[in-house]
Amino acid sequence: MTSDRTPGLDDHGEDDPVAAHAPADSVRPLKAVGLIGYGLVLAALAFLAVALTTAGGDTTATPWIVATAVCGVVGISCIAAVRVALVRHPAHDRAQHDPLIPEITREEALDYEQKFHGRPGSD
Repeated sequence: MTSDRTPGLDDHGEDDPVAAHAPADSVRPLKAVGLIGYGLVLAALAFLAVALTTAGGDTTATPWIVATAVCGVVGISCIAAVRVALVRHPAHDRAQHDPLIPEITREEALDYEQKFHGRPGSD
């Protein structure tokens, strides 16, 4: 039941699973949309501060309230959409995958079970 392939290596012997299986072009736009979403949420917080400040004075706060609502809704929508899209990607295509930490082999898992838990690994 053990595999002859080394975890972290693709069929061509490359050691970078992200570069070997999924080009960065498929994840980079999602990361950019997520960063834009965070920027819009921060802008919504700034507009909220301005809206509260203008509400205390004699000027109208309506444009600032509208700007706060629009930036907040669009920003949260961007973040949520990117989160859903990244979860639907295969594991080797996710932005949070760390190619420096390879998957463990079955032998390493059995050795860990025996060494630290005092029991043989389950088959």
